[in-house]
Formats: sequence, structure tokens, C-alpha cells
Amino acid sequence: MAKYPPYVNAYGKIPDVFNGIKSASVPPKFTIDFLSTVLGLKSSSYRAMIPLLKKLDFLDQASVPTDIYKSYREDAKSTFVLGQQVKVTYSELYKAAEYAHKLTAEELKSKLKTLLGVGDDDKAIGYVVATFQELVKLSEFDSKKTSDKTKPPKDDKKSDKSNKEDKPDDSEDGDKPDLPKHKFGISYTINLNLPATTEIEVYNVIFKALKDNLLNE
Repeated sequence: MAKYPPYVNAYGKIPDVFNGIKSASVPPKFTIDFLSTVLGLKSSSYRAMIPLLKKLDFLDQASVPTDIYKSYREDAKSTFVLGQQVKVTYSELYKAAEYAHKLTAEELKSKLKTLLGVGDDDKAIGYVVATFQELVKLSEFDSKKTSDKTKPPKDDKKSDKSNKEDKPDDSEDGDKPDLPKHKFGISYTINLNLPATTEIEVYNVIFKALKDNLLNE
């Protein structure tokens, strides 16, 4: 007899259960009473979800929530936690198709029929495929995308401030205002004793010689 992967007939109700896990406190035991009274899932079709949760390792055999159950309740990583458990629980399917979660319903049916050795008239295959696809919808399989979600948003203001701090202050070097240039030299004091004369040419000669020999730069 073929060993089918986990499935439930009321696969459309799977999202209700996982939403309830995230919204309600962790119970000492995940029981039918917890489903109906706390989660408000009173239909008898929800009872099959407990064995499914055990297969996914969300509950131990005594129906006590596991660490996986508790990790799933964290919004930042819930989809990745479930995705990892889907891969483990449906490991035989993933051996046959590495990216099984990307296959269409018909492709999944074909893979499962080959794995299980069943015929086209097997009714359980449809439920397996539908259950698997409902779980896939709630899952994330790309760890990089999930890790990016957990990163705090980038603080653009802080980044701008950092860039300003790292950038050299041009006003301290290249863009300094031009300062007036000063020339340094030696000054002299010259005392002239001019001859007593009324001839203006005498003075012209003296001052011309002074200019030519002493006052040239």
C-alpha cells in the first residue's frame, strides 16, 4: 500500500488554523476543545488539522506545541519556518523535484503518481496536491528574502549624516578663500646732507642717483 504524504480533505481550512496559531496564546495542549473554543473553529473538519500539525512538527505526539510552533508565531519569520517544515515533511517529493513548491497541480500529480506507484484513478493524490499547495501559499522558501524582512529599515537621515561626516570638508582645504599675499623685506633709513645750493640740477642729479642705486626693487 502506498504511503501518502500528509493531507487533509478540508484543505481550504488550513489558513484558518495557521492564522489562529499566530493570533492566540500558546496552549498547554493543542486540542479539539482549543480549536473550537479559543480559535472558534467549530467544524468537525478542523479535527484533521491536529494530525497534520504533528506531521509538520508543530505539535509533539502528545499535542504539546513545539519550539517550531512558537517560532511560527513570530511574524518576521513565520512563512520561512513553515516553508522549512514543508520541505522536511514532503522530503520524498523534494527528492524527486528540488523546487516542488514551484510546480503546477498537474506536475505535482504526475510526480506523486510516479513516487507512489498509483494510477490515474487514485483519489487521494488530489487531496495531497491541494494540501501541499495550501501550505506552500503560506510559506516562504527563499531564506534571503526572509532575512531581508527582518532587517531594520535603513535610516536615510542617518546615512546622509554619515556621508557628511565621512566627506572631507572642502572649506578646510581646496575651497579656502584666497588670502592676501604679503611681501617681506628690509627697510632702510637714509639721511642725506644736501649741499647748500640754488642750482636745481644738483638736486635732480642727487635724487636720480638715489633712485637708480638704492630705491630699485
